[in-house]
Amino acid sequence: MTTLRSILKIRESTLRTTGRTMAQIRNLRSNFPYELSVCAIFKNEADYLDEWLAFHTGIGVDHFFLYNDQSVNDYKRVLAPWMKDGKITLVDWPGHGQVKAYNHCLQSMRNRSRWLAFIDIDEFLFSPAKQDIREALDSFRNESAIFVYWLLFGSSGHKTRPSAPVLEAYTRCMDRESAVRDNFNHRFEGGLEHYVTGWAQDGKSIVNPRLVRWQNVHQPGELWTGRLVDENRRIPARRGATPPTLSISTLRINHYWSKSLEEFAVKIGKGDVFDPSRPPRVLEDWLKREAMLNISEDKTILERRRLPANKGATNESSIVIV
Repeated sequence: MTTLRSILKIRESTLRTTGRTMAQIRNLRSNFPYELSVCAIFKNEADYLDEWLAFHTGIGVDHFFLYNDQSVNDYKRVLAPWMKDGKITLVDWPGHGQVKAYNHCLQSMRNRSRWLAFIDIDEFLFSPAKQDIREALDSFRNESAIFVYWLLFGSSGHKTRPSAPVLEAYTRCMDRESAVRDNFNHRFEGGLEHYVTGWAQDGKSIVNPRLVRWQNVHQPGELWTGRLVDENRRIPARRGATPPTLSISTLRINHYWSKSLEEFAVKIGKGDVFDPSRPPRVLEDWLKREAMLNISEDKTILERRRLPANKGATNESSIVIV
């Protein structure tokens, strides 16, 4: 057993050394088909895809790598014009999971995009400082990955789904001060039937795909070299901790965590998509969290909303079936 452990340790050390060297060589590349791409996995999100794609195209995203997890609604019709313009690479991904999708994309995109952002369809990434988020990313080129904090948005009092777009309908959120002081008990340790997501100190990542060994949901699982920093080039706050501040002046994500209470109840009723063996979620606990996400009003994102011309896209790829 000791010999086997020694062999595995030597193997891992050799792999890391070789991987680091190869990552540094890959990172010498200076030209890419895409400056910024987004990777997301979706399931039955047809009603929200168009607004999400239009917004992110308007703030500078060049390409989208979308992983379809067995959607049964009309997503193909919604995506058709975006596919025609070469803005989307669509991957069929039935039941393979979010983390595997992220790492499949990471491997595929190493030499095709300078930056790769991992977000969900209910998350809107942007820069409060720049209309084009790529300009905000320019100063981070020496970093391996950037952690972007989110603002958690609640129902804004909507009991049923409103007719207005997401960005107009949901403007009530947990403000930064409340997020720093947040002491909501998510019951993460044990009692999984009571576990509630929506950590105020959390967010998602924008990475240099050449320097990331593997990607987790919120942050890189391991970097070949370099570091993960927030917008102030500090180590990101630990989820559940009490950080001195949660800075979102250069980069931020609006996370529309619940939407209307009607849609929220449906979402909770679906159970845990990552671990279906977990007991059913307790809606009452989730509603307690939702009530905390309507403290203040924030319409900053509306200043960045711009309808894209959707022309001149790189027609490199459109559909991939895996």
